[in-house]
Amino acid sequence: MKKMILFISVALMIFMIGCSSKDVSLADIKNKLKDTIDFSTFSKEEESTFLKDTFDFDTDKIDAYEVYVPQTNLNTNTVLLLNLKSASDASEFKEKINAYKENLLNIYKDYAPDQAEFVKDSVYEEHGKTIVFVISDKSEEVKKALADLYK
Repeated sequence: MKKMILFISVALMIFMIGCSSKDVSLADIKNKLKDTIDFSTFSKEEESTFLKDTFDFDTDKIDAYEVYVPQTNLNTNTVLLLNLKSASDASEFKEKINAYKENLLNIYKDYAPDQAEFVKDSVYEEHGKTIVFVISDKSEEVKKALADLYK
């Protein structure tokens, strides 16, 4: 009987944590990040082919996105905001983002070591169907901004 009560308690706690996830739009995330990151140094990529070509994403699994990349190849700054159709696909996208990071590390480790450090310190967060990936020299501030947004 004690095991049954413990099991039900744990299941209920997991359910409550899962349901308490705050629903935040990509625009809300971007606006919060603008308080931390200077978006004037970015170019917004609007073509979905960029997601396929750069990250090898299956774009049919993406409901909405915003992508900001550096204006030149002298830095690695990136903001990738994804709203997936299904949260169950998040691990697939995480693998592709990790492959992208590894590629950047290989390119920048000798070319621009400071940029390689920004890649190493990048921020990756999943919130339900939403994925946030940011490469910036302000990764700690980005983490705090996202924590504030999702509390």
